[in-house]
Amino acid sequence: VNHWAIPRDTWRAMEAEKEEAKRGRGTKKQKQQQLDFKTMTGPREFTREGILHAVAKLIATNDQALALADNAAFRNSLVSMRPKSTTFDLPSSYDVKVYLHNQFVKHMTELKATITVSKQRLRIVEAC
Repeated sequence: VNHWAIPRDTWRAMEAEKEEAKRGRGTKKQKQQQLDFKTMTGPREFTREGILHAVAKLIATNDQALALADNAAFRNSLVSMRPKSTTFDLPSSYDVKVYLHNQFVKHMTELKATITVSKQRLRIVEAC
């Protein structure tokens, strides 16, 4: 049946039932639902660069202050995730600042190169 031929109210009800079935899969008796967890893969190995990238991403995307990297509670939470961590492994606010600056410079140079290539292609197309 074509979905255009189904009335909108009926279609919404059918979509809601499909969504409900996706959220929790019922058992044979349909009394208790099994949880349907989505698997997420993360870094398999701890690296100083990986934690620096993760902390910088947290600070940049969540509008956090650079001082978060030096916050004792934040550093303790990082250590609790990996007890073998030393203070050398954890990034400081200076490390995060330098990393963000370097990533920005790298992004801008790549963007400039892309724009230059696009302009050259445009000139070639206009010449033809």
